[in-house]
Amino acid sequence: MLCITTLFTLLLIACTPIQAKNNQSHSYHYPISPDRANDKYMNIQLQGSIALKPIFKNSLPVHELSGIAWDEDEQLLYAISDEGLLYHLSVNSEKNKLNSVKVISAMRLMSYKGSALRGKYSDSEGLSILNANNGKKGDSELIISFENKPRIAKYSTQGKFLSSIKMPKKLTKKKYFRHKNKALESVTVHPKYGILTAAEYPLKSHKKSQQTLYSSSGKEWHFPTEKDKNSAITSLDILKNGDVLVLERAYVNLFTPIVITLSRVSLNKCDKSRSCKKETIARLTGADGWLLDNFEGLAHYRDNQYFLVSDNNKNPLQKTLMILFEVKP
Repeated sequence: MLCITTLFTLLLIACTPIQAKNNQSHSYHYPISPDRANDKYMNIQLQGSIALKPIFKNSLPVHELSGIAWDEDEQLLYAISDEGLLYHLSVNSEKNKLNSVKVISAMRLMSYKGSALRGKYSDSEGLSILNANNGKKGDSELIISFENKPRIAKYSTQGKFLSSIKMPKKLTKKKYFRHKNKALESVTVHPKYGILTAAEYPLKSHKKSQQTLYSSSGKEWHFPTEKDKNSAITSLDILKNGDVLVLERAYVNLFTPIVITLSRVSLNKCDKSRSCKKETIARLTGADGWLLDNFEGLAHYRDNQYFLVSDNNKNPLQKTLMILFEVKP
């Protein structure tokens, strides 16, 4: 019993966040792919994987990263946590390889009244960005989706509330969702259709086998869900041709192999009922030897490159992993 207690104590100490120093690296290389990572069924090319150290920045813990967005004008990666925290990260990538990530600052998201988000209002999950690549500094705005109190809002890059985004009524009440903690996990901005979001699981009024993208203007597009148990949409982004890149995660518990699926949904290839073509780009599973975790964040970087990030759930047995990958033409 003493050995077990001692082991747990050492593990807890090792995983307890420490205050970050400016001259320290906040990440380390953490290979996640098995030898068969380049099998022909893979339509992505891995370009580096790292783990973020458990640290504090500005006296705030850096953990539970659930949404990310890249700002080309500012050369910053923004990240949000489940606890209403916003981070600014710098990325070191050379020759199409992710080398390291450093936490620049951390702050709390604010309410429209100017106070820090607390309780059910602080469950920030999805993140996207406006004006991130227009050649102007200082005009970027964040689009954030929240789960516990379902809503989407616009924020400054310093965490100040700017405005609410009007969404279909069915997405604003927890009673319409299949589970109280399976609401608006994802959000993105489409160049033609504007703000898009999806529920983690299909709404109660929809078939379990059919997922749906919703626009702020009320448009809907449908596509098949993955067949893995508990498969859920955790993030969205946009491919260069306007297709939607969908991240789905099948996650039962810490001891069950995680399945991560990346798919493209073509909004210009839909039938009269707005059921759209879905194509699997990559399927990664722990059963094949991938060292995966609870991936919830997806963000376009440059050209056909994207970041993935995992939520460590404040669990000392889990890691905050970040991956850079390229979608093959």
